[in-house]
Amino acid sequence: MGALGRVCEALERVGVIAGYEWRRGIAKKSVLALVILAVAIQTLVIVSNYEFNRSSGIVPSGNAFMWISTVLEGGAQALFIPLIAIIVAGGSMSEEYEHGTADILLSKPISRIEYMFGKFMGGYSLLALVEALITVVSVGLSIGFFGAQSDLQFAPLMFLAIAYSSLIFFCLSFMFSEVFRGTTLAILLAFAMYIASLVMTPILSFLYGNVSRVVPTWAATGFPSFLLSRLITASNTVLPSADTEALYEAALIIAVYTVVFVAIAALRLLKSDVTKKTD
Repeated sequence: MGALGRVCEALERVGVIAGYEWRRGIAKKSVLALVILAVAIQTLVIVSNYEFNRSSGIVPSGNAFMWISTVLEGGAQALFIPLIAIIVAGGSMSEEYEHGTADILLSKPISRIEYMFGKFMGGYSLLALVEALITVVSVGLSIGFFGAQSDLQFAPLMFLAIAYSSLIFFCLSFMFSEVFRGTTLAILLAFAMYIASLVMTPILSFLYGNVSRVVPTWAATGFPSFLLSRLITASNTVLPSADTEALYEAALIIAVYTVVFVAIAALRLLKSDVTKKTD
């Protein structure tokens, strides 16, 4: 069998594990509940803005940038996406150890890297689908309530930017899931770091300026906004130049955190024995 054939077979095995991960994720009531709540909150934000504008005498149809504020700063993206990422990734590896299914899955003709990559891609693609749904809902409701929206050609790029930004806390929770092999502990640790990052970012920014940029939430929350600002200013020469340096720095920080977290999870999986079912 040629190299191409082996690669295709490996990808097929990864796809099987990814599909299995999709079924696990969709079956989780907590994930489904958070998705429904995220869409409901996003809808509530837009409807509330519409009613506020109307009661204040502001013409709602004049707000052509509502989609930007709801996609980037709406309650769903700000709170629920990181939470969904943490929950999906936090149980991805650890639940297999807790239920004793890791031994069964890894006894199949599949390498540990293929297994981990399939789990990772399955969970992350499910998260991306949720992000796409929220983005579509935000854009659709913004058009429905506030009329034609400006710069909608950038909406697909905003979805990609949000998906890329969510890698930090998804990978952090995924790493904890493999390193500690306990779902509750992995989720709690990842969520605690998320909250700590939110608190630390403005404090470090006030005290030490750019030092705050090493905190995960700075890049995770800032990258989509930096990108949109760069895109809009690039298409409008009247506006001042966007902070390109911050955009590139945020992109690099997300990549570094992602690589480090995934590498630690891979080393843990490759260098240790598969544990038996935990009590």
